[in-house]
Amino acid sequence: MAVPWLVVGKLVLNNLDTIIGVVRPAFTRRKVEALPTQADLLNQQIAELQAAASSNAEQIKELAAQLKEVVAALEQAATDAAAERAKNRRLSQAAIVASVVAVLLAGVLVFAR
Repeated sequence: MAVPWLVVGKLVLNNLDTIIGVVRPAFTRRKVEALPTQADLLNQQIAELQAAASSNAEQIKELAAQLKEVVAALEQAATDAAAERAKNRRLSQAAIVASVVAVLLAGVLVFAR
C-alpha cells in the first residue's frame, strides 16, 4: 500500500522546481525614476497582483482537478488491493484444505497397510 504514495512523492519531488517557479511570480520593484508618478507604479503593481491572483486561482483549480484524479486512482488501487487480498485469502484457505485432505489420505494409506 506504500507504493502509490512513493509514486506520488517522486512525482512531486521531480516537478518541485517547476512548481516553485510557477508559484513565485516576479513583481515590479519600486523604481520611482522609471515611472512618471507614484500612481502609475501603484497601478502597475495592482495589475500585476491581480494577474498573479487570477493565475494562482487557475493553477489551484488545475491542482484540485489533478488531486481529485490522484485520490480516485488511490481509491481504485485500494479497491483492487482489497480484492486481491480476498482472492489470496480464498486461495490460501483452499490450499490449507487440500493439504489437510492430503495428510489425512496419507495417514489412511499408511494405517490401511
